[in-house]
Amino acid sequence: MFDYAQRLKKLRTRMQEQNVALVFLRPEANLFYLAGIPHRDHYRTDHNAYGDWAVGAYIGLQDGIVLTAPRMGGEYLCAQVEDKPWFEQVRTIDESEDPLDIMKQVLSRFDLNGKRVALEDHAWAQTALALHRLLPETELVSSGNLIAPMRAIKDEAELDLMRKGGQICAAAFQRALACLKLGVTAWDVESEIDYQLRRMGASFNSFPTNVVLSNPNKDPSRSVAKTERRLEPGDAVTFDFGCIFQGYASDFGRTAFAGVPPAEYQRMHDLVLNAQCAALEVMRAGQVTGARVNATARKVMEEGGYGPEFSHRLGHGIGVTVHEPPWLDVVEDRVLRAGMTFTVEPSIRIPNGYCNRVEDVVLVTKTGGVSLYEAGRQLYIVG
Repeated sequence: MFDYAQRLKKLRTRMQEQNVALVFLRPEANLFYLAGIPHRDHYRTDHNAYGDWAVGAYIGLQDGIVLTAPRMGGEYLCAQVEDKPWFEQVRTIDESEDPLDIMKQVLSRFDLNGKRVALEDHAWAQTALALHRLLPETELVSSGNLIAPMRAIKDEAELDLMRKGGQICAAAFQRALACLKLGVTAWDVESEIDYQLRRMGASFNSFPTNVVLSNPNKDPSRSVAKTERRLEPGDAVTFDFGCIFQGYASDFGRTAFAGVPPAEYQRMHDLVLNAQCAALEVMRAGQVTGARVNATARKVMEEGGYGPEFSHRLGHGIGVTVHEPPWLDVVEDRVLRAGMTFTVEPSIRIPNGYCNRVEDVVLVTKTGGVSLYEAGRQLYIVG
């Protein structure tokens, strides 16, 4: 599906331009993007295998990737490289061996004289310390400047997977609405969403599902457990969830209301929609920065009287991971380019009061932002 050889070639070109002789990547999102090794879970865990801080891919300027794998669980990585000729060797780390010695052996294969080594942003601190110990004269740098710009621009194959993930979210939301009856808890609804995401083909959630019941007349501190607080007339219900489909993330947000919403709450929702539409209108490739898009939506909220209640950034890049650069915030000075994908998620959060949100994954085009899927954005009435 993806041209990994071309991606690796582009990476090595960027390495040469930045005087980087070696890139170390953990078996996570970047390695999936560059070399097709699926990461089985998007959540980082504590240490779960001997020498896991030394586990990862060593990518040099020449063809052939060396992959180190733990003995416990390493069978998965070994199986994944069998049909991938761009991997030269898999070196398993046994409990009888010192991981530092294994890392030293692998590093000896590469010509690092006078060049930099780029380290995965999410690598263990132990990894950085070990590299510094073994290569005291070598400058360690972040791999982010090498890989993030590549990941930011999506091709059609990537967009197809992201569309499918968004469609799964939209369908799961409709199933959740069907069970959104008076008396249910937020936990009940979250559980239904998680079940539907998996049933419809998602590998796992892109982040923990979050359903919030808000009502200025009920438990204003929102401290009541989600297993206890039950849906009542007059409650607003906000949804924020997403899934991973074949390695690519989605992020979805909507709002429902139990009963007839007050006129001011309907105005809040219309304001959120208008802010999102204004942002999409200006998201023209090559013409606007992330900060400008954020400011455009924020101006709508401020003029509508809810500026302070729009308390977070407008959105974030999304792709192999659910949160990735570039951003739609007050400081993002990078110009949007065709093929970039972002969440656009204006919201209102009133302390001890109502909440409202709408969120979609949007593709940047020459004529503006376009949602990757069709899903109604109206205020849904339930109960």
